[in-house]
Amino acid sequence: MLKKWLDVDGPLMGFLGKTGQLVELSALWLLGCLPVITIGASTAALYYAVVKSVRRDRGKAAGEFWRRFKADLGRSILAWLPILAVAVLLVLDVRILQAQQRSVYTGAVLVLAALLAGLTVYLGPALSRFSVKVTQIWRLSFAMAVRSWYWTAAILIGAGLVGAVQFYVLPVPTIFILPGAGCLAASFAIEKSLRQYMPPKAEDDDAWYYDS
Repeated sequence: MLKKWLDVDGPLMGFLGKTGQLVELSALWLLGCLPVITIGASTAALYYAVVKSVRRDRGKAAGEFWRRFKADLGRSILAWLPILAVAVLLVLDVRILQAQQRSVYTGAVLVLAALLAGLTVYLGPALSRFSVKVTQIWRLSFAMAVRSWYWTAAILIGAGLVGAVQFYVLPVPTIFILPGAGCLAASFAIEKSLRQYMPPKAEDDDAWYYDS
């Protein structure tokens, strides 16, 4: 039994291998986010590599990450910059309204912020999966966020908990595992939403994203 677990192709080695991939991808994601405007491209590349290499065992994680990063760089910047700008405005609005004690307007702004956060959950995955215009990516991401609102809420809550652990509990040890591990966990729900908008699989189509 122990020999089977310690075998090169055994469960333990498989687990350690995938953990190593998640650590590698987390580090690459952090590196890709450093210029700020490339957060979108880095997130799309992280999702792509996690699902393709970690879940589907297709290709090498680092290679898939950088390939997707370069492919989506232009579209990702165009898709994410307006969202980042709106997010900054919403944060400023909340602070101003709180200072003026306008709770009704603050609630409305928070609802808009929640909708924007839900859209961003699917933006990276949609960019990594569909080769369409940025405006179509926005519409598609918003549709998935609303249609699967329960998964969207669960992912946002999970992201909040991950962020809390990341910054307040174990900031250094977890910074190189939680981004990839969180993406992996969220992908099981996100893939269900993406599949609803993918064309049916052709008989001779061996594309990795159709794998179960």
